[in-house]
Amino acid sequence: MQTNRNFHLFISPTHFKKCHEQGLFGVSEVKMNELANVHKGDIVFFYTTEKIGSRTVGQIYGPYEITSELFYNDEVVWEHIEKDPTKDKYPFRIKLKLLKEHICTTPISVQKLWDLKEEDKIKTIMDSSALINKAVCNLLPGEGTLLLQSLIQANQFPREEEPSYPGHELKENGINLFKFRGINIKKFKMESYLESYLLKNPSKLHELSGFPAENTDNYQTDILNQVRTYVAGGAIDIVCLYKKRIIGIPLILSTAVFELKANVLKKENVDQLIEYIEWASRLIPGSNLDMINGVLVGCEFGGRDKNRKEDLLNRIKEVGKTYRIKAYQYIIDDVKKTVVFEKVNE
Repeated sequence: MQTNRNFHLFISPTHFKKCHEQGLFGVSEVKMNELANVHKGDIVFFYTTEKIGSRTVGQIYGPYEITSELFYNDEVVWEHIEKDPTKDKYPFRIKLKLLKEHICTTPISVQKLWDLKEEDKIKTIMDSSALINKAVCNLLPGEGTLLLQSLIQANQFPREEEPSYPGHELKENGINLFKFRGINIKKFKMESYLESYLLKNPSKLHELSGFPAENTDNYQTDILNQVRTYVAGGAIDIVCLYKKRIIGIPLILSTAVFELKANVLKKENVDQLIEYIEWASRLIPGSNLDMINGVLVGCEFGGRDKNRKEDLLNRIKEVGKTYRIKAYQYIIDDVKKTVVFEKVNE
């Protein structure tokens, strides 16, 4: 199964200039999952702010091409942490460069983004809060194409000389996603580790979604994460879009919406997932409600969690006529460094 070359919008009101000069973008540990779905070859844009006279205006730069996978390096590039001036606040990083095929140096106003949203052509960015609270916004293919076109039109005569990027010399250290807490029952250190683990192991996502991921050129999967919504006060953790190319057109066959918890699941998570399923059916063209599978993933239930588990299963059963929901508990083998996902409902 093919994976598309995806589009992303990086949010950096403060450090864009350094990112551009170094050819780097970085996030903190708690936001690691936002970069875990960005891969080598993907296309990204930057949202930043600039002072023009007495005004602060929003600008979008790009396109940039991702040249590495996510890696760890805490050498100071942007800001050092208070406890240790030799370590950066943003050690989870990815390398990038201006797209060589058409090097653009002139930005477009963020107003273009809002104009496209007003025309209902941008759906994944709800409002200006998305440009404040997040580090990365995943874009649907059509949305990324529209921003790419706008930047190309603003730079009809591309720059010919490609700059050098000192940050590309940094060592790409691997990331240990097996960081846990708990004594008898192990839990991921935080939800960002669970999400990053699944994003870095997409075959696990396909197993949990229940969709047979066929390994042919006619099939592809689009994976989005931290998809902003108006509901439930947050974002959809992961969305998988399973597509097949018919007469060269990628058509959605199935959609899976994931809600992840580092801790044990509870019945309230079912209602949260339902809100996200409803939202995905409105947000993503071609994702009808009756073709969306909801997937809950939480920590292994312990002996004291019997009532919580029963409440969860009863709630899933209650909504079963309208929503297709599966619940899994993850079980960690700290010695073998493996994670097993065990289904908890029929």
